[in-house]
Amino acid sequence: MSSGAQVAKNAAWLIAATTAQKVVSFLSFSIVARVVGPETMGIFFFAISITSIFVTFTDLGLTPVLIREMASDEKSGRAFLGKALHLKFVLIPTAVLGVLLYGWFAGLSSMTYLAVALACFVMSTDALSLLWYGAIRGRRLLRFEAMGMFVGQILTAIISISAALLGWGVIGLVCALMVGSFWNVGWSFVQSKKLGLTPLLGGNWTMARITKSALPFALAGIFVKIYSYFDTLLLKQYHSIETVGHYAVAYKVTYALQFLPLAFIAALYPGMSAAASAKNTHELKALLKGSLRLMMFVSVPLTALLSGLAEPIVQIVYGARYSGSIIPLSILPLVLIPIFLDFPIGSLLNATHRASFKTTAMGIAMVVNVTANILLVPPYGAMGAAWAGVIS
Repeated sequence: MSSGAQVAKNAAWLIAATTAQKVVSFLSFSIVARVVGPETMGIFFFAISITSIFVTFTDLGLTPVLIREMASDEKSGRAFLGKALHLKFVLIPTAVLGVLLYGWFAGLSSMTYLAVALACFVMSTDALSLLWYGAIRGRRLLRFEAMGMFVGQILTAIISISAALLGWGVIGLVCALMVGSFWNVGWSFVQSKKLGLTPLLGGNWTMARITKSALPFALAGIFVKIYSYFDTLLLKQYHSIETVGHYAVAYKVTYALQFLPLAFIAALYPGMSAAASAKNTHELKALLKGSLRLMMFVSVPLTALLSGLAEPIVQIVYGARYSGSIIPLSILPLVLIPIFLDFPIGSLLNATHRASFKTTAMGIAMVVNVTANILLVPPYGAMGAAWAGVIS
């Protein structure tokens, strides 16, 4: 089967499952947000934002390298998997300590700090399932990841809605995420073992080689997380937790649509890696051209539709308590077009061992985003955060 056909098959699997997963996620988020209100939702989103930044330090670019190696040479990939697992057991406790220290020095309330501490369990299990899913993804067997993620989302949705209706507050919501994360780490481990994707001892993966291979991905991941969640930290610092809750709705609705390029790229990246390994430039050009065309075709109408319908979406789905979400939701969808187009280009650079170019671009974007947020969030709140996202 050609790389293009394999990409199409994998994309169909993952897009179908991810679409169902995101529909479930969006519906459960909307129900929970409407029931608990902006304050509880703000605490929850803030806690998850902190761990979402630090989760990058539990991986530091290991998973993208694993995917690339598995796609190119399974034996080399399995040797790298063994080294990566050893590193994870150092990186995960370090990241957890970083989260807890940040929460302590930030002077968080007892409830918020407890939510952040519990979210560390989610961060830790996600770090492991990410690696196991990466091994499976490298062999282009995406149906296992698709099924696992969907079941995990169903479990999270059922428990989070129950927690909201029963009045369990933000702790119940974080525990719902924990259940889904524990499922994913168990499922991904079992499926990897069944497929024979077990770690190999030995190999020529020295720390110097691992660092050289993973560093561009690590920096890119750090840059992405900072400019994805720095706005939330500033909103909490300069405004109220309710403002964070309002922004969370606009953010969630907009970035929920990011699953479309993410699902496609999950299939595209291994295909590009295989084509690059075979030095098939014709296949690489065809994959890039086709994917860019598809991303533009999808992103433009989605942006126009979501931005134009911001007010009725907020009023009907979330209610009057979230009226502060209308303005940021009318602005944030403008980020979708460049985000969609960025995914295929980034995959090509990563697959052809040019990740440093992508990392440089992300570093510049992070600096622009942080600067824009510092200038716009204190005076303009959620609207300023939305414009900072568009600018960067």
